[in-house]
Amino acid sequence: MTTRHTDFTLLPALAGATLLVSGTPAVARDYFDPGLLSLGGTNAATVDLTSFETSGKTPPGTYTVSLFINQIDQGQHTLAFNADTHGNVQPQLTPDFLYKLGVNTQVLPTFAGLAPDKPVNDLATLIPESKAQFDFAQLRLDLSVPQVAMQPNAQGQIDPALWDDGVPALMFNYILNGGRNWQDGQAGMGRSTQTNLFANVQGGANLQAWRLRSNMSYMRNTINQSNMAVPTTQSTQFSNTFLQRDIKPWRSEVLMGESSTENDVFDSIPFRGIKLNSSDDMLPNSLRGFAPIISGIAQTNARVTVSQNGNIIYQTYVAPGPFRINDLFQTGQAGDLTLTINESDGTVRTQALAFSSLPVMRRQGSLKYEVTAGRYHGGITVDSQKADFLLGTAIYGLPHDVTLYGGMLLAEKYASAVVGSGFSLGSFGALSADITASNAKLRERDSYQQGYSYRLRYSKSMLTTGTAVDLTAYRYSTRHYYSFADFNNSGFQLSEGQVPWALERQRSNFQIRLSQQLNSWGSLYLSASRNDFWGNNKIVNTLSAGYNGSYRGVSYGLAYSIDRTKGDGDWPENRQLSLNVQMPLSLFSPSSLLNNTYASYQMTHDNHGQVQQQSGINGSALDSRLSYSLMQGWSNGQNPSSSTLNAGYYGSKGVASMGYSYNRQNRSLNMSGSGGLIVHPQGVTLSQMLGNSVAIVNAPGAKGTSVMNGNIQTDSRGYAVVPYLSSYQLNNVGLNPATLPDDVDVTQSSLNVYPTKGAVVMANFATRIGYQVLLTLLQGDKTPVPFGALVAIENKVANEPNTGIVGEAGQVYLSGMPEQGKLKVTWGNGANQQCLTAFNLKNAAPPSANNPILMLTLNCQGK
Repeated sequence: MTTRHTDFTLLPALAGATLLVSGTPAVARDYFDPGLLSLGGTNAATVDLTSFETSGKTPPGTYTVSLFINQIDQGQHTLAFNADTHGNVQPQLTPDFLYKLGVNTQVLPTFAGLAPDKPVNDLATLIPESKAQFDFAQLRLDLSVPQVAMQPNAQGQIDPALWDDGVPALMFNYILNGGRNWQDGQAGMGRSTQTNLFANVQGGANLQAWRLRSNMSYMRNTINQSNMAVPTTQSTQFSNTFLQRDIKPWRSEVLMGESSTENDVFDSIPFRGIKLNSSDDMLPNSLRGFAPIISGIAQTNARVTVSQNGNIIYQTYVAPGPFRINDLFQTGQAGDLTLTINESDGTVRTQALAFSSLPVMRRQGSLKYEVTAGRYHGGITVDSQKADFLLGTAIYGLPHDVTLYGGMLLAEKYASAVVGSGFSLGSFGALSADITASNAKLRERDSYQQGYSYRLRYSKSMLTTGTAVDLTAYRYSTRHYYSFADFNNSGFQLSEGQVPWALERQRSNFQIRLSQQLNSWGSLYLSASRNDFWGNNKIVNTLSAGYNGSYRGVSYGLAYSIDRTKGDGDWPENRQLSLNVQMPLSLFSPSSLLNNTYASYQMTHDNHGQVQQQSGINGSALDSRLSYSLMQGWSNGQNPSSSTLNAGYYGSKGVASMGYSYNRQNRSLNMSGSGGLIVHPQGVTLSQMLGNSVAIVNAPGAKGTSVMNGNIQTDSRGYAVVPYLSSYQLNNVGLNPATLPDDVDVTQSSLNVYPTKGAVVMANFATRIGYQVLLTLLQGDKTPVPFGALVAIENKVANEPNTGIVGEAGQVYLSGMPEQGKLKVTWGNGANQQCLTAFNLKNAAPPSANNPILMLTLNCQGK
């Protein structure tokens, strides 16, 4: 009987196959025959598989998807998918949501009169040539919208309404290190022990848009000698205390307290006072710094591409006629640009654009400004005049790749003004020139002294030869020119630890930095500077040059340096040649124990004949969280051979390190630790060192889950800190689902945050805490629930649905299940196509000790 039944069951499938072979090719879509499911004994006629019978069709429901618009990642969003009037399942996109994605719904006439919070019926009808494509397997939704229908924003433009000032919080960065040195007795001296301790805390408080910051440092030094008493020295210092907030409509920020002025027009000035300045952080990356405006003419609807060094840095579509590109990302000094126009008729036109820039340069129409009123505070002397001053600077981008900048500084008995310009010379590089005038009266009996300072700066990158002139600068100041620092420090004692010529007034300064790429042969670099001063014949020269390369994993470098001071007939000079080689031990064995382990050698030779050498082993382990090095050193001079051991651990809550060194004359031990701490409305969370803007991950119950790149894990409460975010920009904060605890699941594994400068923003992940269960659902007649049936846990919170789809043999996997409750199973609209069942997982057990998934069989009764 069984055999006969199976044969009859196969007839519909065989008949369908015969029709496919013998019939006309009129069928244009893939089709899944529900009758094929009857091969396993299921009555296919009772199963509603309309959502699955057509290949590529999406079942209606709510899904968390990765959303891309015009291939730009917009993060994860939870969207409803429902069938339209034609039966096609489409994402429910509202005009408001499309506007947030950058679609210009407020201007497009087809959106006029539509409710902003009601889903649109057909996106392609409202926006011709647009398309929504959903990859159900990858849960990825791609929206393609013509550029003409997008908002006229720059690349990476973020709606200021998304900027998040964060939650009230207290923030602390700390650095603590200490060491002890034991010195054996030498000629005329007894044994000694020196102990030092240093602590630094950078503290802050946030309330809405306000940011309070301060820095505290503590230092203690104790020396114990057998033949004399040395007092303990200690000091505590507070610095850089200020209150700051942004002014979003102005794209600016205001600061009150201790800080320093910018250094792009005048030299940086430490002050106590108030500063108002524009903030490039509030601009999209594509409008920061300098980039040229590119113009051209398209013959048809064309694709325009800009590339640099073979890498595409910009691409857009333009209509026929003239076009202008004014939102290139800041391209730095890395080489010329290539413009490619791909016409729709297949024509391709290419144009080379010579390009160079300097840090002071701005793109056309861009303004950077600063206004500061305060009192000079700090400097290189024990005390100073602490003159009150008013400073204003402006940098503005003009057409034809020209930047104009200038400023004025006013104080009692002192005034200074600067004017200059920077411009791109195309193939010949970039050049800036400025002149600064000063008028200063140092003492009451003196008259005002007027002087000038002239400065030239140049840079150029030549890709054809691999040569880069990173920066060449020359400044010459006349005898009576005084910078504001000179004016304040003149006549005061130099602070301890400063070079002897620090108070000398500079006459000229020249510096140059060059680099040369040698392709696979490595690279060369050269850096040099020369300084001389008014009132003496002292000249300070420095030079450093080197070569770096690698071959089959072995890296090596050679460096040479000179520093020389000429003055009073004396020419003290230091010259040093150094060699370093590092070789991975994995070259000699494929053993995993040798991964990230290196043998290294270093040698230095100076002009006094001293040769010092070191060799040893260094590497990392535990996913690079643990670093270590063991070195042995020796010398040809009076210095004895020495051994050093260092180890460090880079953890989720901070960094700790320790070092020990030994030779026959002394021993030393040092330890250090650093990290961060945030007090927020949900408690206290430890962290690595904090950056400017941070995010607190809140994933309740998700203990020990990896965040972002895996170097950060959540604590016992499910909290963690992402310590570095980009201010005013899109930041994606994600959890690694593979590291979640066995009883925790998340509905969304990544979130987008947009912090303002200094903000502490919350990234709240919705977690489902419960059991993972593989259920086998049987009907009243002990036959499995039909394939494709939908299973849902009843009485769940509306915005946290927990559903599954039945597979073969009535099996369904569910996560985040409570210990007991009810399930509703649906495989059609009829009363006989639905059932309910209660469950209790108290007595269920996993199939093995290492398997967290429980297994349970339930009987499902009709409603």
